[in-house]
Amino acid sequence: MKCALLAVPVLEYATLNMGWAAAVCPAQQPSGKASPLHNAGASLCSKKPEEIVVLSRNAPFVTPASVSRLSAAVLKERHLDTLGDIAERLPNVSFTSTTQSNPVIMMRGLGGAEEETSSLYVPFVLDGIPMMSLALGQIFDLDHMDVTRGPELTKGPNAFGGMVSATSRDPGDKLAGSLDFEYGTGNRRRAVMSNDIPLGPNTALRITVGGEVADGYISNRALDRKDTAGWHSWFGRLKLLHKDSAGGEWRVSLHHVLNHGGNDYFSPPGLALQHVSENTSRGINNNDYWAGSAQYHRAFSRKMIVDVALGGNATQWNFQLPDSVYSARTGFTMPTRQAGGTITLSGASGTLDWRGGVYGQEMMRNTPYLFDMSPYYLSNTTAVLNNANVAGFVELGWRFSPSWRLVPSFRVEHNQWSMSQWSGLQTASVPDAYTILQTLPKQTASRTVPLPGLKLEYHPQTESGLMQFGWLSYTRAYMPPGFSPHAVMAETAQTPFNASYGNNLEIGYRLHDRKEKWSAEIIGYSNLISNLQVVTNNANGESVVATAAKAHTRGMELSGTYKPISSLALSGFLGLTYAGYDRFMFAGQNFSGQQLNGTPKNSFGFSGTWTPGDGWSVNVNVVRRGRTNLYPSSTMVNDPYVLVDAQIEKKWRWWSVAIYGRNLTDARYLTRGLAVGQAVAANPRLLGLRVGVTY
Repeated sequence: MKCALLAVPVLEYATLNMGWAAAVCPAQQPSGKASPLHNAGASLCSKKPEEIVVLSRNAPFVTPASVSRLSAAVLKERHLDTLGDIAERLPNVSFTSTTQSNPVIMMRGLGGAEEETSSLYVPFVLDGIPMMSLALGQIFDLDHMDVTRGPELTKGPNAFGGMVSATSRDPGDKLAGSLDFEYGTGNRRRAVMSNDIPLGPNTALRITVGGEVADGYISNRALDRKDTAGWHSWFGRLKLLHKDSAGGEWRVSLHHVLNHGGNDYFSPPGLALQHVSENTSRGINNNDYWAGSAQYHRAFSRKMIVDVALGGNATQWNFQLPDSVYSARTGFTMPTRQAGGTITLSGASGTLDWRGGVYGQEMMRNTPYLFDMSPYYLSNTTAVLNNANVAGFVELGWRFSPSWRLVPSFRVEHNQWSMSQWSGLQTASVPDAYTILQTLPKQTASRTVPLPGLKLEYHPQTESGLMQFGWLSYTRAYMPPGFSPHAVMAETAQTPFNASYGNNLEIGYRLHDRKEKWSAEIIGYSNLISNLQVVTNNANGESVVATAAKAHTRGMELSGTYKPISSLALSGFLGLTYAGYDRFMFAGQNFSGQQLNGTPKNSFGFSGTWTPGDGWSVNVNVVRRGRTNLYPSSTMVNDPYVLVDAQIEKKWRWWSVAIYGRNLTDARYLTRGLAVGQAVAANPRLLGLRVGVTY
C-alpha cells in the first residue's frame, strides 16, 4: 500500500505505509524467507491481539521523528545533485558551503563545524557506513535518502542534531541498464550509465559509472575566464547482492568519486552576488574518496533479526584559495580515514519488541593549514586528529494497550580523542624578522556518557477511518570534547574544548486519509543545550572551537498533501526555527541573545505534480527561505529569497526527454561569509536538457 509522505511533501508523494505493527501470523510466514517484520506492505492480521507484532521502524508514517525520505525518482526529477541542493529545499534544514561540492549540513540551527573538527552535529551515512560529507561531491544512483531532524541514539552513529542516511540502489534480478545524458547552463555536461547483471539465481551485480564536466558559474574579470570555478568529476559504484538459502541478504559495495576543480568562489558580497570574481588565480578544490561497505540482514525468526554493516572510507580534500582572497597563499590537503560499523539485533514477542546493538568507529584525520603572506607573515600548523569511539544501545517497546506504546532507550558511549604531531610555525622577515616554532606531545581527552531516551507513541489499530500516529519524546544528546587543530599557539591547541549536551523534547502528530486524498503532519521541538560547540576566532585571530555555556533551539514543522484528482498531487510545508545563544561570552564579546549563524528563522514551500497521461509529467517546486546570518560570520546577512524549480518530461517505452530549470527566478544569495568581507554565492539560474534510455 502507498501513502503520502508527510515529512517532505515538496519532494516526495508516495512511500510505504504500515501501521505500528503490521500483523504477522506465524502460520502465514513462508518457510525460508525473510520475516514479515521487514515487509512494510503487510496489513493487519485478524488473529488475536497477542499475535500482533511490531514491525520495521523504517516506515516514515510510524517513525517517531521528523523524517524526510527522498526517493531516487524525486532526486532525479528535482535534479538534487549535492547535499546542499537537498538541504535548502527541506523544512528547518540548511547548509554552509565554500564550494559547489563541499556542503556541510545544518539542522534546526545545529551544524557547520566539520572542517574544523571531526565531531559531527549531523553525520552522513552511506550504506550504513559514516562518511566525511565534505568530500562527498556528487550524489548518484541512490535508492533513497532519509533526512532525520533531531538526535538519534539507536541508529549507529550518535547524532546530536540529526542524520542523513543514503542507500544505494540494489542490483535488479534481470539483465538491464540505463543511460542518461544532461546538458545545462555553465556548459554542464553529465552522463551516467547503470547496468544490472545477474550472476546466478540469487546473485546480481550493479555497475554504475558516470562523469560530469562544467565551466562553473563565475566570470573572472582579472583572468578573463569563465571556467575558474569549473570542475570535472568521475564517479562509480559496484554493488553485489546475494540472497543465501538460509534467508540472509548480503550486500557488498565499493564507491569512488574523483572531483577536480577550481576554487574561485570567494569575492566581496556585491561581486559574489553577480557571480563575478577579480581573483588573480583559480585556486584548487579537489576531492577524492573511496568507500567500501558490507551489509548482512537475516530474520532468524520473529524474535531475532540481525543487521550488520561494516566498512570504511578514505577521503582526501585538497583546498587552496586564490592568493588574492587573503593576499596570501592559504589552504590544506586533508586526508581522512574511517573504519567501523554497527551490529544490531531486533525482534518482537507478544506486546514487546526490542532493538539493541553495538557501534564502533575509528577515525584519523591529518589537518595541516598554511597561511603564507611572506615576507610579512607566515603561519603553518600541522596536526593529526584521532578518534576512537564505541557505543552500546538498546530500545525496548511495550505496547501496553492496543493504541499506546512506551519506548525507553539507552545508549552508553565512550570517546577517546587524541591530537598528535601538532606543530605551529610563525615567521616573518618584514618589518622585523622573527621565528616562533612550537610543538606539543600527544594530547588526549576521553569521556564515557550515559544517554537516556523515552518515547510515548499513539497509533490506533483500526482498519477504517483516518490513520493516526502521534508521539512525545525526550532524548539526551551529546557531542564529544576535542581539540582545535588550526590554533597557531600551543597554549590554545592543547586546551580541549568541552563536550556538548542537549535535552531534546519533541511532540508530533500525523493524519492520513486511507483513500490517499490528503495527509497532514505537525511536529514541535525544543532543545536546551549546554556547552554548544562553535567555530570562531579568538582575540589572537586563531580559528578555534569555543563553547557557548547555554543555547537553545526550538521550532516546529508543518506539512501536508492533497490529491484533488488522480493526476494531480499538491503538497506544502512550513518550518520555523529559533536558535540562539542564551549565555556566550568569548574574546571580549557578548553573543548572548544572538541567533545562531546559518539558520533561517522560517522557510515554507509548496509543489505540484501533474501527470496528464501519455507519458507526460509536469512538476513545479517553490521554496521561500527566511533571513539568515551567514555562517561562520554574523556580519553578513542573507535577505529572504525564493527558489523556483520546474521540469517537463515526456516518456516513451525506452526513451525519456526532460527540460528542467532550477532557481528559475535567479535568486541571488550567499552560502558562506568570512570576517574579512569575502563571501560565496549560491548557483544562479540553471537550465538543462536530459535525455535517457533504458535497455
